[in-house]
Amino acid sequence: MQFLEHIKWLNLFYAILLFSSGYILAKWAGTLIERTIEKHFSKHQAMLAHRLAFYLFFVAFAVCALQQLGFNLSVLLGAAGIFTVALSFASQTAASNLVSGVFLLFERPFKVGDQVQVNTVSGTVEAIDLLSTKIRTSDNRLVRVPNESLIKSQITNLSYYPTRRVDIPLIVSWKTDIDALVPLLHTLALETPHVLKNPEPQVVIDQFNESSIQLMMKAWTKKANVSEVTNTLRTAVKHLFDEKGIETPSPQITLTREAL
Repeated sequence: MQFLEHIKWLNLFYAILLFSSGYILAKWAGTLIERTIEKHFSKHQAMLAHRLAFYLFFVAFAVCALQQLGFNLSVLLGAAGIFTVALSFASQTAASNLVSGVFLLFERPFKVGDQVQVNTVSGTVEAIDLLSTKIRTSDNRLVRVPNESLIKSQITNLSYYPTRRVDIPLIVSWKTDIDALVPLLHTLALETPHVLKNPEPQVVIDQFNESSIQLMMKAWTKKANVSEVTNTLRTAVKHLFDEKGIETPSPQITLTREAL
């Protein structure tokens, strides 16, 4: 109460005005900077610049507002220094994530909207913040991955190139006429919508198993059509196998009875 008695109502009004106007101007400046940077750099770099600009502007106005309330700036800076030293011992992980976020910003292994796979997590990059990256999985879950983990992990960017290859493994019995089947599968792939003619689809023998032969159908398509092409090819292969009477061997289980 004694503190409030020393504050003049005019100073309090100025402080509130500085806080509110600072927040509005910081939001406006951040948005303006984001739109400007987005024209020349990636979207996530623009988002990061937006956040940095917002905090810089808002902190500047907040300091001026505190001065209007009679706070001694030198005392505040001294307290902030002590607080920073204490915080540094308790937030080494946060600092590591922050540094890792800066490295990700300059290296740019992915951007917002890319399909990525990190360890066991795969999905669409929703946001790249200073401390973490948020990924939305195909079943609509949000996964927060610390930036330090991203720097140390192998990142697969499924959206980096405009085209991707779809691999369809096929298993047929040993008695299947491979010389007749391969051209049929090749024609099927060529006639599938969204499959690129160049590079041309391929059907190759992938491996020989004890009771079967594994083929691999390889078809290229634009990255936006991967799911559709994969499903269309699998369905078309099933219809072809049914039409031509091509058998797929069932798994065999061998039971051994021990002698009593």
